[in-house]
Amino acid sequence: MWIKVSQIILRNRILILSILLGITVVFGYYMVNNVKMDNKYGTMLPKDSPAKKNYIKLKSLFGQNESLLIFAIDNKDLYDLEKFNAWYELGEVVKSFEAVDSVFSEAHLYQIHKNTTDKKFEFDKIIKYKPQSQTQLDSLEKIIKLNPFYDGFIYNNETNASLMMVFINENIMNDMKKAVVLLDIEKKAKEFEPLLGEIHISGMPHIRVSVGEKLKGELGLFIGLTILITSLLLYVFFRSLKIVLICNIVVFVGVIWSLGSIGFFDFKLSILMVLIPPLMIVISIPNSIFLINKFHQEIKDHGNKVKALSRVIQKIGNATLLTNLTTAMGFATFIFTNSERLFEFGFIAALNIIMVFVLSITILPIVLSYSAIPKPKHLEHLEKQWLHIAIEKLEFVTLYKRKWVFSVAGVVVILAIIGALKIKATGNITGDLPQHDPITRDVQYLQDKFGGAIPFEILIDTKKKNAYLYRLKALEKVQTVLKEHGVFSKSLSVADGVKIINMAYSENNPARYSIPTLSKMNRFVPYLENAEGAGNNPFIDSSKIYTHITLQVEDLGSYEIQELIDTLGPELIPIINPKKEIYDNAYANILTLSGAEKDAALADLYFDYPEVYLNLVEITAQDNAALKDEMIMDENLIYSYHDKAEFNTNLKAAFDLEYWDLVFSGTAVIASNGTQYLVKNLFTSLAIAIVLIAILMSILFQSWRMVVISLIPNFIPLLTTAGIMGYFGIPIKPSTLLVFSIAFGISVDDTIHFLAKFRQELKHYEHDLRRCILVALRETGISMIYTSIVLFFGFGVFIFSQFGGTKALGILVSLTLLVAMLANLLILPSLLLFMQKKMTNKALREPLFELFDEEGDIELERIEIEEGLKKYEEEDIKHQTDKDD
Repeated sequence: MWIKVSQIILRNRILILSILLGITVVFGYYMVNNVKMDNKYGTMLPKDSPAKKNYIKLKSLFGQNESLLIFAIDNKDLYDLEKFNAWYELGEVVKSFEAVDSVFSEAHLYQIHKNTTDKKFEFDKIIKYKPQSQTQLDSLEKIIKLNPFYDGFIYNNETNASLMMVFINENIMNDMKKAVVLLDIEKKAKEFEPLLGEIHISGMPHIRVSVGEKLKGELGLFIGLTILITSLLLYVFFRSLKIVLICNIVVFVGVIWSLGSIGFFDFKLSILMVLIPPLMIVISIPNSIFLINKFHQEIKDHGNKVKALSRVIQKIGNATLLTNLTTAMGFATFIFTNSERLFEFGFIAALNIIMVFVLSITILPIVLSYSAIPKPKHLEHLEKQWLHIAIEKLEFVTLYKRKWVFSVAGVVVILAIIGALKIKATGNITGDLPQHDPITRDVQYLQDKFGGAIPFEILIDTKKKNAYLYRLKALEKVQTVLKEHGVFSKSLSVADGVKIINMAYSENNPARYSIPTLSKMNRFVPYLENAEGAGNNPFIDSSKIYTHITLQVEDLGSYEIQELIDTLGPELIPIINPKKEIYDNAYANILTLSGAEKDAALADLYFDYPEVYLNLVEITAQDNAALKDEMIMDENLIYSYHDKAEFNTNLKAAFDLEYWDLVFSGTAVIASNGTQYLVKNLFTSLAIAIVLIAILMSILFQSWRMVVISLIPNFIPLLTTAGIMGYFGIPIKPSTLLVFSIAFGISVDDTIHFLAKFRQELKHYEHDLRRCILVALRETGISMIYTSIVLFFGFGVFIFSQFGGTKALGILVSLTLLVAMLANLLILPSLLLFMQKKMTNKALREPLFELFDEEGDIELERIEIEEGLKKYEEEDIKHQTDKDD
C-alpha cells in the first residue's frame, strides 16, 4: 500500500500542494474570523447534569449575578469631601458606558419613602448631586449609615471597606469580543486611584475578561516559544537551516489548520483549546525527525534522492501513522465523556494529530524533492559519537545489568505508589493563578473585607404562590446559619426586602428593620402595588413560587465546596421545613388507620394544620371550582373521599406541597461540580486509552505477553508522575489530570517504533532474539532520544504560563516523557531479553499487518552490526568467567 502512496505523493506534487494550499486558505479564514474566546465557568459540565440544569433554571428565573463588576476601596476617610466626590464622579463616569446597566455605591444609593398621599412607595436617590460642603456630606452619611440593609453589603465598617457594584449588560458578557469594553471601564477606574487609593477590581465579569486576555496572550506566547525552541533543536540536530525551514512549513500550516478547525466547527477557545496549536507543533516535529533521519540515512547509503524519498514514505509512513494514531487515541478518549467542552477538545486534538501526519508525509517529501541533495556535512549528525556511546551504554546495561534495571524500577514504582497516595484533588476559580496575580489578590481582598467573592446561590421552590410570606422567619434563620459558617459574605433574601419595606413604612426608622406581622404586611400591599416598577422583586420570580438567597463564598476548592454543601443541606432543610417531622409522623399514623379511627385522626389533622386541608381540597377538586368552594365551606364533604383508593396518594401530595425544595447553585457550585466531573471523566478517559492501545498492541503482535511487555514501560512513567505530584503537593485537577492521557498517548509511540523494528529483525533472525533486540535498540534509540528531547523542551514552554495548572501540565508531561524514554530504552529491551526463553513461536507469530516493508530495508551496515555483536560475545565470555569464579 505504501509503495502506491509514495508514487501518488511524488507524481502529483503540484496538485497535492495546491490542495493543501486551498485547505490552508479556508482554515486561515476561519482562524481569523470565527475563533472566539470561552472562559465561562461550568462549561465542562454536560447539559443534562443536575447542577447545570439548576444553574440554567436559576438564571432563567432571576438573571445572573455573573454580570456584577466590583470596585473595592479602603473607606477610612471616604467621607472626606474630596474623596467622596471622587467616588461619586467615578460612578458617574462608569455609568456613561453603554455596557453598564446601573451602579450602586455609597455615593449612588436609594432610599424608600412612603407617599401617604398617593399610597405608594417611592425610590429616591440619597445623593442626587455632588455634596457641596463637608456639613452636607456628614448629614448624608448619617442617612446612609442608619440603613442596616447596606451595612456589610455596600460597606463594612468593621473592615473599613466600601464597594461600588457595577451591573454589566448581560448581552455584553455573552459576547467576549464586546466584553473587552470592561478593560476600558477598569482603566478609567484606575485613573481615580490618586484620590481614592488602590482600587481592587473583582467580580465574574472582571475575572472572565482578564482570564480571556491572558489566554489570548498565552496562545501567541506558546506558539512563538514552541516554534523557537523546536527550531533551535532541529538546527542542533541537523545543522541545516534548510531542514529547519522545511519543518517549520509543516509547523506553520499545522498551526493554521488547528486554529482554523476550531473556528470551522464553531468551537470556542477555552483554557484547554489554547493548548492545541503548541501541542500540534510539538507532535509534528517528531514526525519530521523520523522522516528526515530516514531520508538522510538513505542518502548516505545510496545517494539517490528520488529512491530515498520513496523509501522514506514506504518505510516510515506506516509506523508514523500508527504512532500518530496512538497519540490521537490518547486525546480521542475525551470524546467519550459527556462534557461538551471535553468532547470538543478531544475531537479537535485527535483530528489535528491525524492532519499533522498528513501534512508531514506530504509536505516534507515534496519540498525535499525540489531541494538540493544533502551535502556530506548535513549527514554528519548520523555519526554523532556521543549518541553512539550513549546507545552502547544502554546496550551494555540491558545485557549485563538487568537485575539493577529491574531493582531500580521496582524501587521507583514503590516510591511512586507511596507518593501517589498523598495526592489531593482540588480546583477553584483562581486556583490556577499565582498568588501575586492581581485577580487573586483582589479576590482575597474581597474575601478579607466582605467574607466572600464568588457567587453562591440557594434556590428555593416553595411549591405554592406567595408561600414565602409565611416562612420569612425561617429564611432569616437560614441566613443566620450561613453567617455562622464564616466563609460567606452577607446574604440577601426576600426577608431582607420585607424588612426594608417595613422600615420604609415606619418612616425609615432603623428600629423597624425587622420582619413584620402578616396583618402589617397586608397594609403594605397598596403601597407596593402603586409603586413604580411594581411586581419587580429581585428575590421572587414572576410566578411568586420560587425565591432565592444570594451571597458570595470564599474561593474554596471544589471538594471543599462540596463538603460545605453536604453540611449545609441537613442544617437548612429542617429550618425551611419546620413541620416536616410532624407531617411525616401524621401521614405514617394515618396509613395504619381505617374507618372511624381514620376519620377522627384526619379531623384533628384538618383542625391543627388547615394548610394541609386546603392543599388536599385543591388536589381532590382539581379543576372543579364549584366542588372546591363547597369543600372549603363544608369540611364534611372531604370525608366521603377518605376510603377512596387514591386518597392516601392525594394526602401525601398535600403534605409534599408544604415541603420546600432547596438546591445550591451559582458560579462556585457550578465550578465545583465541573471540576469533580472532569476528574472522574479524565480517569475514565485514561482507562479507555489504555484499553484501546492494549487492543491495538494485541492486533499488532497477536500475543498477550507482548501486550504486557509493551504496557509496563508506559505505566511506570505515569506512576512516577503521580508520585512526584504527591510528594510535591501538586493536586489532581483538570489541568494536571490531562498529563496522564497526553503522556501515555505520546510515550507509547517510542514503544511502537522499538517493537516494530524488533519485529522486522525477527524476520531475518528468528531464533536470535538477543540480536534482534540489540539491532532494534541501535536503530530506534537515536530517534527516540531526538524526539524525547524535542518533546521535553516542547512541553517545557508551558512553564511560562501564568496559569499554575498549565505550568504544572508542562513540567509533568516533560518529566513523564523523559522517564518514558528511559523506560523504553532500558526496561523494554531488558524485559524482552528476560522473557526470551519464554517466548514461543506462537507468541512471535506474524502480525495482522506489517509496520515496515522489510524488503531491502538495511538501516545499518551489517558489518558494523556484526562487529558490535562480536564485542558482546567477548563480553559474554568475560561475564561468564567472572560468574564461574
